[in-house]
Amino acid sequence: MGILSTPKEADTQAWGLLNLYTMQKRKWTQYEEETLIRLYEDPKVFPKDIAKMLGRALQQVYNKARAMGLKAPMERIRMAGKIGMQHPKSIATRFHKGHIPTNKGKKVSPEMYERMRATMFKKGRINENKREVGSERVNVYGYIEIKVAEPNRWRLKHRIIWEQVYGEIPKGYNVQFKNHNRQDCRIENLYLICRADQIAKENSYWAKYPKEIQELIHLKGIVNRAIHKAEKNGK
Repeated sequence: MGILSTPKEADTQAWGLLNLYTMQKRKWTQYEEETLIRLYEDPKVFPKDIAKMLGRALQQVYNKARAMGLKAPMERIRMAGKIGMQHPKSIATRFHKGHIPTNKGKKVSPEMYERMRATMFKKGRINENKREVGSERVNVYGYIEIKVAEPNRWRLKHRIIWEQVYGEIPKGYNVQFKNHNRQDCRIENLYLICRADQIAKENSYWAKYPKEIQELIHLKGIVNRAIHKAEKNGK
């Protein structure tokens, strides 16, 4: 890292390092988790848009979605696939018309087939990991999810319970827990909150950073005021 010639350059670099650190280290809030759950499976919303909305790195969005068991919708996967198919590298590595597979006309030997048969799926076999519609599970972040449809479609239980009593959740609102217990889905423990109020409550300017970062921000404010005062007095 070279020597910075002006206080402005040093200030810009310090803020850049601070933003990078906080982006990587700050914990996910309930608002961010619920936003990810709501948008990740929307075929019209891409992960890069979610990352920009939440101020997160794209890889953080992918990692968090994977940890929460979220799946990208097939419509978005197909759309991304169509875009990827037009890439020159994709075109260059395709099988072209007239290509002959190396195993064309070859049959599996009886000895090989016998070895393979032991691990073949039998007709009518049911996957032991399959969960019936209505089944519940707890995801890695403590939220209870209910399977609502096939194949493998899950929704948050507390949102379902709220909608059963009060109807569809209005756009721009989230359901939260009064006692902060994410598995206590009793209707009397749930309340509706506007996302703007939720952000102000959970993701305030000071509260979203670790204590050491809060101290840096405070010190930066002192330095900025001192620089501003010095520049003003020097005019």
